[in-house]
Amino acid sequence: MNDFVPALKDRAMFLAWVAALVLVASLLWFFTFSFRMELLMKVTNKTLHSMNDQRTLAAPLPHRSAGLGCWYSIDESDTLFYVFAILREGILVPCGAEISRKGEVIEIIPLGNHARQVIGRIPQSYIQVYARRIEASAAGVAFPNSAASTGGLGE
Repeated sequence: MNDFVPALKDRAMFLAWVAALVLVASLLWFFTFSFRMELLMKVTNKTLHSMNDQRTLAAPLPHRSAGLGCWYSIDESDTLFYVFAILREGILVPCGAEISRKGEVIEIIPLGNHARQVIGRIPQSYIQVYARRIEASAAGVAFPNSAASTGGLGE
């Protein structure tokens, strides 16, 4: 019985340390969201320019979707851009999707050389599932300069 109380204290302290580390990591993840979105925008712009794509992401949009992607407005365009990753057979394929004002996916663009090589091996039906999920999520995103006049996506 004498060894039980010190062992219980040791385990409680260990669990407290683990809980504190998880809490700190969660707070850092939450409070650095805007910084991570800006960083992702810069990296995506560099990738698009290296692929000789004329699109340039202008600003992140304040919308948190259920997925792991980020919404951006496109410079000098009335469309949106969604940066996300397709997971297939343990491989992450970074992609972007251009979204029309009607909320439809115009094009899915693989971001980078590796993504261009891998995207050809992904079945089109699998990519269409991602496109439909993006279109469903686009219903809650307000386009810049039009949210007040149109109430979001509709024209």
